[in-house]
Amino acid sequence: MFPLRTNSLPPDAEALRVALEESLCQIVKPAHPEMVAVEDRNYPELAAIRVSLDNATARDLPPPRLAPPVGEVAPALHVEHFEVTGQPVRVQRAAVDLSCVAEDVYLGQGRDRDGNLLLLLQKAAHGKIEISLPLSDLEGLVRSAASAVAARQGIILEDMQLRVRPQTARALAIETQVRARKLFLTTEVRIEGKVEIDEQLDAHLTGLQCRGEGTLGTLACGFLGPHLTRLNNRKYPLLALPFGEAKLRDIQIAVDQNLTVTAQFGSEA
Repeated sequence: MFPLRTNSLPPDAEALRVALEESLCQIVKPAHPEMVAVEDRNYPELAAIRVSLDNATARDLPPPRLAPPVGEVAPALHVEHFEVTGQPVRVQRAAVDLSCVAEDVYLGQGRDRDGNLLLLLQKAAHGKIEISLPLSDLEGLVRSAASAVAARQGIILEDMQLRVRPQTARALAIETQVRARKLFLTTEVRIEGKVEIDEQLDAHLTGLQCRGEGTLGTLACGFLGPHLTRLNNRKYPLLALPFGEAKLRDIQIAVDQNLTVTAQFGSEA
């Protein structure tokens, strides 16, 4: 979904390019002047829309999922080739590689509650999405968040190890083991849980629990518990893009040195 700061469809391909640039700048800080290229054919028939987010920096984590349009969605654009790539997009300290490529795409126009235009993916003959990040970067994100919480209690976290194990095509078991230190006391703390990806590319966290040894382990899990409770059963959008009639399918997770999520979409089986 691309929210545009206008109440009507841009009149030509160049105006569309400028409007898309302005929309993307609300989500990321670009690394180069132009992120969008629009190849005209006979507007609103387009040969291509190409969006490059290479080395852009995400403004929010997780990315926001915008509210659905109000009222009917009317036809807007037909695009022979549509692509969004980021090699990488920087999300805090993580380098996330992103690719969304589709052919024979129909974009519809809806309105938000303020009457501004929303461009939505309605149909595509076929397309593929891939999102990937190094496990070391994911571990760094977890370490940073956990250390900030622990520091409020005067606890230092050391030697964190993140283990990720596939359970099904869409689900992962996660385990974080870390040494907690406060004054002259040290202990091992383990946090376990599950991540599952749904049909809208939302990541669901479930079953989060903390286990610690001794007095310090009990203390550490005591203050981590409320934070885990807030995270438990929440969902985080991996891609803020409603797919309309172009339903996602064949969603899969792969784990090696990277954590990679792929999905197909479109009308072709």
